[in-house]
Amino acid sequence: MGIVTGDSGTWIGLVPFMVLLAIAALMVRKRNLPGWEIYLLTTVCLFVFASQQAQEVRHIDEFPLKESLSRKDSVEVAGSGWIRSVNPSSSRSLRAVLQLEELTVAGHPIATDHCVPVWIQSPPKGMTYGSLLEFTGLLKPLDRARSPGGFDPAEFYYRHYSSPAQLEIRSGDACRKVEVFRGSRLVAGSKRLRSHLESTLIDGLSPEDEPYARLIAAMTLGARENSPEELEDWYRRSGTMHLFAVSGLHVGIIGGTLLFVALLVRLPKRWAVLIIIPLVLFYAVLTGLRPSAVRAAIMLSIVLASFAVKEQPRLLNSLSLAALLLLAFNPQQLFLPGFQLSFAVLFTIITLGDLTRQWLAGPWLSDPFIPKKLLSPARRFKDRFVGTTAAALAVSMVAWTGSALPLSWHFQSVAPVGILANLIMVPTAWILVNLAVASFACFGLHLTWLGNALHGMNLGVASVLTAMAQFFATLPGAHLHTGKAETPAESEIITFDVMGQRGDFASLLTIHDSSSHWMIDCGSNATYRYELLPLLRHRGINHLDGLFLSHGDQGHMGAAPLVLTQLHPPLLFESRAKNRAAAYPDTVALADSLGIQRHSLSKGNRLTLSDNVKCEVLAPFLNSEERFADDRALVLKLTSGDWSILISSDAGFETEKRLLESDALLDSDIWIRGQHRSSPSGLPAFVKAVSPRAVISSRSDFPVSEQISSDLIEQLESMRIPILPLDSTGVITLRILPDSVEIAPFAAPEAAISLRLK
Repeated sequence: MGIVTGDSGTWIGLVPFMVLLAIAALMVRKRNLPGWEIYLLTTVCLFVFASQQAQEVRHIDEFPLKESLSRKDSVEVAGSGWIRSVNPSSSRSLRAVLQLEELTVAGHPIATDHCVPVWIQSPPKGMTYGSLLEFTGLLKPLDRARSPGGFDPAEFYYRHYSSPAQLEIRSGDACRKVEVFRGSRLVAGSKRLRSHLESTLIDGLSPEDEPYARLIAAMTLGARENSPEELEDWYRRSGTMHLFAVSGLHVGIIGGTLLFVALLVRLPKRWAVLIIIPLVLFYAVLTGLRPSAVRAAIMLSIVLASFAVKEQPRLLNSLSLAALLLLAFNPQQLFLPGFQLSFAVLFTIITLGDLTRQWLAGPWLSDPFIPKKLLSPARRFKDRFVGTTAAALAVSMVAWTGSALPLSWHFQSVAPVGILANLIMVPTAWILVNLAVASFACFGLHLTWLGNALHGMNLGVASVLTAMAQFFATLPGAHLHTGKAETPAESEIITFDVMGQRGDFASLLTIHDSSSHWMIDCGSNATYRYELLPLLRHRGINHLDGLFLSHGDQGHMGAAPLVLTQLHPPLLFESRAKNRAAAYPDTVALADSLGIQRHSLSKGNRLTLSDNVKCEVLAPFLNSEERFADDRALVLKLTSGDWSILISSDAGFETEKRLLESDALLDSDIWIRGQHRSSPSGLPAFVKAVSPRAVISSRSDFPVSEQISSDLIEQLESMRIPILPLDSTGVITLRILPDSVEIAPFAAPEAAISLRLK
C-alpha cells in the first residue's frame, strides 16, 4: 500500500490512516494486550515505503531535461557516464545501460546520476561493465510500445533502472573510452568469470552442439543474450520458460543439492547453513546479479536461516520477510512481472501445495490407521511412489495456478501443458544444472578431462530437455493467447492491422461476420516476435484461417515456419512466381508435413474470404520471370462493400508499369505499399490511377532504397493525400464500417485519420 500510493503521488493521504494505526498501538499497549508492536511496525512500514517510492519518483522527475523530453523533443548533449550493463546487438553496434555522471547542453554542464539506455552505433573496443565513456549524442524520449500488448521500453526502463530518457551515440558522434573503472569490483569479477565459463562451454564444439551449450549457459549462468531464440520459443510455449532462464528453481536446485550433500556427510544443520548461504549468494552474483537470481538467493537464504534457528519455521513468514527486504532495497520491484510471478508461485505452493498433495494421493494410499509394519513391502513401495508422484504433481499444478493470472495479465498467454511438462522436465533440469555445476568445479580444479566428459554428458541432457520442450509445445492447446479484442461495433466489417519496420511487413485481417483471421505476410522473426505476436496475444487469436506470402523476401516471410507451427493455418497462398527466400524450403516442407493446402496465385485469381470481403489478385502475371523478388510479388486488392484496399507489397517500376498497361482497376481508398530494393516505385501515373485517400508505407532511414522517395511525398502532398510511415506509427489499425474507415496508428495516436464515403 505504501509503495503504490507513493508511486501515484498521493501518499500524503496515508497520514490519517497511519495516525489511526499509531493510536491503536498506544491503546493496545496501554491495556497490556499483545500485538501492539504489529500496529506500530505497520505504521512505520507504511511511512517508510511510501516516502521511499515517492522519493524515487521525484528523483526521476528532477532529471534536468525532463521538460524538453515531455514535449517529445530530442536534445544534442555531451557528457560522461559508465556502463552498468551491456548487450552487443550486432558486430558493429552495442546496446547498454549507462550511469550518467555529467551532461553538457549548449555548453552548460549539468550534474546528474540517472541511468539511461544507450545505443552506440560504432562502439570503442573493450566495452564492458564499469567502462567510463565520454560522448556526444542525442538524448530522446523513451520509445513506447509499437503494438497493442507489445514490449514497452519506456515502462521497462522506468521500472528497472528509473530511466527518464534514452541516448543515441551515432557513428558521427564522439565516443571515447576512458581508462578508469567505475562500479563494483565484485560484480566485474563475477561477469568476467561468467564470460570465461561460457567460453569454456562453447569452445571446440560443432555447430550442431553449440545451441545446446548456449542453453546450458543460459540455464546455469543467466547468459541469455547469446541463446538461440528458436529454443526460447519452445520453452515459452511449453510453459517451461522458467527452466530456460536462471530463476528460483535453479537457485533452489543448487541450494537443495548442497544441503543434501551437507546432511549426507553428517554436517550439523547450523554449520551447513553457514556454508550454503554464502555459496548461494555467490551464485546470484555469478549470474550477473540477475533480478530473478537475487530474489531467489535472498528468499532461500532466509528460509535456510529460519530452519537453522527454528525446527519448524513458518514459510509464509520467511517469504514475507524476503519480500520486505527486497522492496526496502528497491521498491520499484513491486511493479515488475518477475517479482510478482516469483511471489505468486511461491505463495500458492506454500498455501495450497500440501492440501493438493493430500487430495491427489488420498484415494490411493493405504489406511493411515493401519500400522506400517503390517503392510507388505509392495504396498509400502506403492505408498512411497504415490506420495512422491502426488507431491510432484501438486507442486506443478499449484505453481501453474499461481503463475496463470500474472502471465495472463502481463503477457496475455498461458501454457496449460506446463502442468504436465514441468512434472517431467524439472527432474531433467535438475540433472542438467547439477552436471553443469560439477563440470564448472572440475574446470576450476584443472581437471579438464573430467569437466569435458561431464559437459559432453550434459549436452545430451540439454538435447533431451529441448526435445521434450518441443514435443509439449506442439501438442494441441499447449499454449493459449488469453487476450480479448475490443468489442467491435455492430456494423464493423473488418479490422486490418498493418505493421513493419526496416523493410519488414506483416498484416492481420480479422473479418467479424465470419470470425475469421487471415495473415498477409508475417514479417521477419523480429517483426513477428515483437510486433505481430504481441498483437495476437492481445487479441486472443490462437488460429489462422489462411496465410498469404507475397514474395520471397525474408522481411515479408522469414517468420513463416513459426506461423505455420504456432497458428496452424489450413491454407497457404503464395505467388506463382519463383521464390528464392532462405526460409522458403523450410516453409514448404513444414506446410506439407502439417497437411496445409498450398495454392499458387497470379493475375486474375479471385478469392472469397467471407460474404462481405473479396480478394482480387492483380499481379504477378503468368509470364512473370523478373530478376528481383520484389517484381514477382503478389499485388492484392481487398474489397468490402464500397471500400477497397490495394496492397502492392514491394512492387516497383516494372510491376507498376505492367499494371497500368493491363488496364487493371487500381483505384482504391487505401494504398498499402513497400519499397522496391533497387528500382523506383510510386510512379506518378500509378499514384494517379490508384487515387488513394490515405497511404500506408514501410520506411527506413537505412539503406537508402528503404526510404520513401521525395517525388512520391511531393505528389501525395500536392494531391492532399496523407502518408503514414510504419517506422514511426507502429501498428496501424484500420476499422472498416459500411460508411467510414478509422485509421488508428498505435504509437502515434495524434496521426489518426477518419474517412467517410464520398
